[in-house]
Amino acid sequence: MRIAIVGTGLIGASLGLAWRAAGHWVAGADSDPSALKTALERGALDAVVTPAQAREAQVLVLAMPLDAVCAMLTELVALRQPPELVLDVASLQEPVLRAGRGLSTLVATHPMAGREGGGAGLAEAELFRGRTWIYEPGSGAAHAIALRLIGETGARALPMEARSHDRAVAITSHLPQLLALGLAHCVSRHREEPGVCEAAGPGLRSALRLANARWTMWRPLLEAQRSRDAELLDEVAARLEAFARTLRAGDEELLRAAFDEGAMLSGALFHHMEDAEGGQDSA
Repeated sequence: MRIAIVGTGLIGASLGLAWRAAGHWVAGADSDPSALKTALERGALDAVVTPAQAREAQVLVLAMPLDAVCAMLTELVALRQPPELVLDVASLQEPVLRAGRGLSTLVATHPMAGREGGGAGLAEAELFRGRTWIYEPGSGAAHAIALRLIGETGARALPMEARSHDRAVAITSHLPQLLALGLAHCVSRHREEPGVCEAAGPGLRSALRLANARWTMWRPLLEAQRSRDAELLDEVAARLEAFARTLRAGDEELLRAAFDEGAMLSGALFHHMEDAEGGQDSA
Protein backbone atom coordinates (compact mmCIF):
# COMPACT_ATOMS: atom_id res chain seq x y z
CA MET A 1 0.00 0.00 0.00
CA ARG A 2 1.01 3.64 -0.38
CA ILE A 3 1.24 5.09 3.10
CA ALA A 4 1.89 8.70 4.09
CA ILE A 5 2.97 9.52 7.65
CA VAL A 6 2.59 13.08 8.89
CA GLY A 7 4.99 13.48 11.80
CA THR A 8 8.33 11.70 11.54
CA GLY A 9 9.47 11.60 15.14
CA LEU A 10 10.13 8.41 17.08
CA ILE A 11 6.71 6.85 16.47
CA GLY A 12 6.24 8.01 12.88
CA ALA A 13 9.73 6.98 11.78
CA SER A 14 9.48 3.63 13.57
CA LEU A 15 6.21 2.95 11.75
CA GLY A 16 7.91 3.83 8.48
CA LEU A 17 10.68 1.33 9.18
CA ALA A 18 8.23 -1.43 10.12
CA TRP A 19 5.92 -0.91 7.17
CA ARG A 20 8.71 -0.55 4.62
CA ALA A 21 10.08 -3.85 5.92
CA ALA A 22 6.62 -5.33 5.26
CA GLY A 23 6.77 -4.17 1.63
CA HIS A 24 4.77 -0.94 1.72
CA TRP A 25 5.73 2.35 0.07
CA VAL A 26 6.03 5.03 2.74
CA ALA A 27 6.21 8.81 2.37
CA GLY A 28 6.69 11.32 5.17
CA ALA A 29 5.72 14.89 5.93
CA ASP A 30 6.86 17.02 8.84
CA SER A 31 7.04 20.71 9.72
CA ASP A 32 10.61 20.10 10.93
CA PRO A 33 13.00 19.60 7.98
CA SER A 34 15.64 18.06 10.24
CA ALA A 35 13.18 15.36 11.37
CA LEU A 36 12.47 14.47 7.75
CA LYS A 37 16.17 14.38 6.93
CA THR A 38 16.86 12.03 9.84
CA ALA A 39 13.93 9.77 8.92
CA LEU A 40 15.21 9.53 5.35
CA GLU A 41 18.74 8.77 6.51
CA ARG A 42 17.42 6.03 8.80
CA GLY A 43 15.59 4.41 5.90
CA ALA A 44 12.11 5.07 7.31
CA LEU A 45 10.82 6.79 4.16
CA ASP A 46 10.76 6.27 0.42
CA ALA A 47 9.93 9.91 -0.26
CA VAL A 48 9.20 13.29 1.31
CA VAL A 49 5.84 14.94 0.63
CA THR A 50 3.89 17.97 1.81
CA PRO A 51 0.93 17.52 4.18
CA ALA A 52 -1.38 18.31 1.26
CA GLN A 53 0.25 15.61 -0.87
CA ALA A 54 0.05 13.17 2.04
CA ARG A 55 -3.75 13.29 1.85
CA GLU A 56 -3.59 11.63 -1.57
CA ALA A 57 -2.11 8.40 -0.18
CA GLN A 58 -4.17 5.26 0.33
CA VAL A 59 -3.37 5.35 4.04
CA LEU A 60 -2.78 8.57 5.97
CA VAL A 61 -1.15 8.21 9.38
CA LEU A 62 -1.25 11.15 11.80
CA ALA A 63 1.71 10.93 14.17
CA MET A 64 1.75 14.50 15.49
CA PRO A 65 0.83 16.04 18.86
CA LEU A 66 -2.86 15.79 19.73
CA ASP A 67 -3.78 19.38 18.84
CA ALA A 68 -2.15 19.08 15.40
CA VAL A 69 -3.94 15.77 14.79
CA CYS A 70 -7.31 17.32 15.63
CA ALA A 71 -6.63 20.37 13.45
CA MET A 72 -5.81 18.18 10.45
CA LEU A 73 -8.86 15.98 11.02
CA THR A 74 -11.18 18.98 10.79
CA GLU A 75 -9.71 19.64 7.34
CA LEU A 76 -9.98 16.01 6.25
CA VAL A 77 -13.67 15.85 7.16
CA ALA A 78 -14.40 18.23 4.27
CA LEU A 79 -12.66 16.07 1.65
CA ARG A 80 -14.90 14.41 -0.92
CA GLN A 81 -12.51 11.49 -1.32
CA PRO A 82 -10.58 10.90 1.90
CA PRO A 83 -7.85 8.24 2.08
CA GLU A 84 -8.99 4.62 2.42
CA LEU A 85 -7.75 4.80 6.00
CA VAL A 86 -6.94 7.73 8.28
CA LEU A 87 -5.14 6.33 11.31
CA ASP A 88 -3.98 8.44 14.22
CA VAL A 89 -1.57 7.39 16.96
CA ALA A 90 -2.37 10.09 19.53
CA SER A 91 -2.61 9.02 23.16
CA LEU A 92 -6.22 10.20 23.62
CA GLN A 93 -9.17 9.05 21.54
CA GLU A 94 -12.22 11.10 22.55
CA PRO A 95 -10.82 14.42 21.21
CA VAL A 96 -9.73 12.68 18.00
CA LEU A 97 -13.17 11.17 17.40
CA ARG A 98 -14.84 14.53 18.05
CA ALA A 99 -12.56 16.32 15.59
CA GLY A 100 -13.00 13.59 12.97
CA ARG A 101 -16.75 13.16 13.33
CA GLY A 102 -18.12 12.46 9.86
CA LEU A 103 -14.85 11.02 8.54
CA SER A 104 -15.91 7.45 7.82
CA THR A 105 -12.39 6.11 7.23
CA LEU A 106 -10.96 7.33 10.56
CA VAL A 107 -9.67 4.73 13.02
CA ALA A 108 -8.50 6.20 16.34
CA THR A 109 -5.62 4.21 17.85
CA HIS A 110 -2.92 4.36 20.51
CA PRO A 111 0.18 2.15 20.29
CA MET A 112 1.52 1.56 23.81
CA ALA A 113 5.12 1.84 22.72
CA GLY A 114 7.96 4.29 23.10
CA ARG A 115 11.35 4.76 24.64
CA GLU A 116 13.24 7.27 26.69
CA GLY A 117 14.09 10.12 24.37
CA GLY A 118 12.46 10.93 21.07
CA GLY A 119 13.11 11.72 17.46
CA ALA A 120 13.66 9.71 14.31
CA GLY A 121 17.26 9.09 15.32
CA LEU A 122 16.02 6.57 17.91
CA ALA A 123 13.47 4.93 15.62
CA GLU A 124 13.48 1.17 15.18
CA ALA A 125 11.29 -1.23 13.23
CA GLU A 126 10.84 -3.49 16.28
CA LEU A 127 9.55 -0.73 18.57
CA PHE A 128 5.99 -2.08 18.51
CA ARG A 129 6.70 -5.81 18.57
CA GLY A 130 4.88 -7.49 21.45
CA ARG A 131 3.34 -4.19 22.58
CA THR A 132 -0.37 -3.49 22.95
CA TRP A 133 -1.92 -1.29 20.27
CA ILE A 134 -5.34 -0.01 21.36
CA TYR A 135 -7.95 0.95 18.78
CA GLU A 136 -11.52 2.21 18.80
CA PRO A 137 -13.75 -0.77 17.92
CA GLY A 138 -15.47 -0.77 14.55
CA SER A 139 -16.01 -2.67 11.34
CA GLY A 140 -15.62 -2.03 7.66
CA ALA A 141 -12.78 -1.67 5.19
CA ALA A 142 -10.85 1.00 7.10
CA HIS A 143 -10.72 -1.10 10.27
CA ALA A 144 -9.65 -4.15 8.27
CA ILE A 145 -6.72 -2.21 6.79
CA ALA A 146 -5.81 -0.78 10.19
CA LEU A 147 -5.73 -4.19 11.85
CA ARG A 148 -3.57 -5.59 9.07
CA LEU A 149 -1.07 -2.73 9.36
CA ILE A 150 -0.99 -3.01 13.15
CA GLY A 151 -0.31 -6.73 12.85
CA GLU A 152 2.57 -6.09 10.47
CA THR A 153 4.39 -4.12 13.18
CA GLY A 154 4.27 -7.11 15.53
CA ALA A 155 1.92 -5.33 17.95
CA ARG A 156 -1.13 -6.89 19.65
CA ALA A 157 -4.33 -5.13 18.60
CA LEU A 158 -6.74 -4.52 21.49
CA PRO A 159 -10.22 -2.99 20.97
CA MET A 160 -11.28 -0.49 23.63
CA GLU A 161 -14.01 2.15 23.74
CA ALA A 162 -12.64 5.69 23.64
CA ARG A 163 -14.03 6.77 27.02
CA SER A 164 -12.59 3.74 28.80
CA HIS A 165 -9.26 4.21 27.03
CA ASP A 166 -8.93 7.87 27.95
CA ARG A 167 -9.85 7.19 31.58
CA ALA A 168 -7.27 4.40 31.71
CA VAL A 169 -4.59 6.65 30.20
CA ALA A 170 -5.31 9.32 32.81
CA ILE A 171 -4.56 6.77 35.54
CA THR A 172 -1.62 4.95 33.98
CA SER A 173 0.13 7.77 32.10
CA HIS A 174 -0.99 11.26 33.11
CA LEU A 175 -0.96 10.61 36.87
CA PRO A 176 2.61 9.21 36.95
CA GLN A 177 3.75 12.11 34.75
CA LEU A 178 2.26 14.73 37.07
CA LEU A 179 3.60 13.01 40.19
CA ALA A 180 7.10 12.97 38.66
CA LEU A 181 6.82 16.70 37.99
CA GLY A 182 5.77 17.34 41.58
CA LEU A 183 8.68 15.28 42.88
CA ALA A 184 11.13 17.14 40.63
CA HIS A 185 9.94 20.50 41.94
CA CYS A 186 10.09 19.33 45.55
CA VAL A 187 13.59 17.81 45.35
CA SER A 188 14.90 20.77 43.36
CA ARG A 189 14.01 23.13 46.21
CA HIS A 190 16.54 21.27 48.37
CA ARG A 191 19.27 20.67 45.81
CA GLU A 192 21.67 23.21 47.34
CA GLU A 193 21.55 21.53 50.73
CA PRO A 194 24.74 19.61 51.62
CA GLY A 195 24.81 16.05 50.30
CA VAL A 196 21.46 16.09 48.49
CA CYS A 197 22.82 15.60 44.97
CA GLU A 198 25.65 13.35 46.16
CA ALA A 199 23.18 11.05 47.93
CA ALA A 200 20.88 10.74 44.92
CA GLY A 201 20.72 7.11 43.79
CA PRO A 202 18.88 4.93 41.26
CA GLY A 203 15.58 5.22 43.12
CA LEU A 204 15.41 8.99 42.70
CA ARG A 205 16.61 8.83 39.11
CA SER A 206 13.93 6.28 38.28
CA ALA A 207 11.22 8.33 39.97
CA LEU A 208 12.31 11.53 38.18
CA ARG A 209 12.66 10.03 34.70
CA LEU A 210 9.16 10.98 33.55
CA ALA A 211 9.66 14.61 34.56
CA ASN A 212 11.99 15.03 31.57
CA ALA A 213 9.05 15.57 29.22
CA ARG A 214 8.21 17.97 26.40
CA TRP A 215 5.55 20.56 27.22
CA THR A 216 4.58 20.82 23.54
CA MET A 217 3.46 17.19 23.63
CA TRP A 218 1.77 17.30 27.03
CA ARG A 219 -0.06 20.64 26.75
CA PRO A 220 -2.95 19.40 24.54
CA LEU A 221 -3.17 16.12 26.46
CA LEU A 222 -3.59 17.85 29.82
CA GLU A 223 -5.99 20.38 28.34
CA ALA A 224 -8.20 17.57 27.06
CA GLN A 225 -8.15 15.65 30.36
CA ARG A 226 -7.81 18.42 32.94
CA SER A 227 -10.86 17.43 35.03
CA ARG A 228 -9.94 13.73 35.14
CA ASP A 229 -6.29 14.49 35.87
CA ALA A 230 -7.15 16.98 38.63
CA GLU A 231 -9.46 14.46 40.33
CA LEU A 232 -6.69 11.86 40.36
CA LEU A 233 -4.21 14.35 41.82
CA ASP A 234 -6.76 15.18 44.53
CA GLU A 235 -6.94 11.46 45.38
CA VAL A 236 -3.16 11.22 45.70
CA ALA A 237 -2.98 14.47 47.70
CA ALA A 238 -5.52 13.13 50.20
CA ARG A 239 -3.49 9.93 50.60
CA LEU A 240 -0.25 11.87 51.09
CA GLU A 241 -1.89 14.14 53.66
CA ALA A 242 -2.99 11.04 55.58
CA PHE A 243 0.59 9.73 55.48
CA ALA A 244 1.88 13.08 56.76
CA ARG A 245 -0.56 13.03 59.69
CA THR A 246 0.54 9.50 60.56
CA LEU A 247 4.22 10.50 60.46
CA ARG A 248 3.64 13.53 62.70
CA ALA A 249 1.74 11.38 65.17
CA GLY A 250 4.57 8.84 65.21
CA ASP A 251 2.09 6.00 64.80
CA GLU A 252 4.42 3.13 63.88
CA GLU A 253 1.61 0.60 63.55
CA LEU A 254 -0.24 2.71 61.00
CA LEU A 255 2.97 3.34 59.06
CA ARG A 256 3.83 -0.35 59.00
CA ALA A 257 0.30 -1.14 57.84
CA ALA A 258 0.64 1.46 55.06
CA PHE A 259 3.91 -0.10 53.86
CA ASP A 260 2.51 -3.62 54.01
CA GLU A 261 -0.62 -2.59 52.16
CA GLY A 262 1.43 -0.72 49.54
CA ALA A 263 3.59 -3.79 48.91
CA MET A 264 0.51 -5.99 48.62
CA LEU A 265 -1.30 -3.57 46.30
CA SER A 266 1.70 -3.05 44.01
CA GLY A 267 2.22 -6.81 43.80
CA ALA A 268 -1.42 -7.29 42.87
CA LEU A 269 -1.19 -4.55 40.24
CA PHE A 270 1.85 -6.17 38.61
CA HIS A 271 0.04 -9.52 38.67
CA HIS A 272 -3.02 -8.04 36.96
CA MET A 273 -0.85 -6.33 34.33
CA GLU A 274 0.96 -9.58 33.59
CA ASP A 275 -2.37 -11.41 33.34
CA ALA A 276 -3.65 -8.76 30.90
CA GLU A 277 -0.59 -9.20 28.70
CA GLY A 278 -0.91 -12.99 28.83
CA GLY A 279 -4.58 -12.79 27.92
CA GLN A 280 -3.77 -10.73 24.85
CA ASP A 281 -1.10 -13.24 23.82
CA SER A 282 -3.61 -16.10 23.95
CA ALA A 283 -6.44 -14.17 22.31
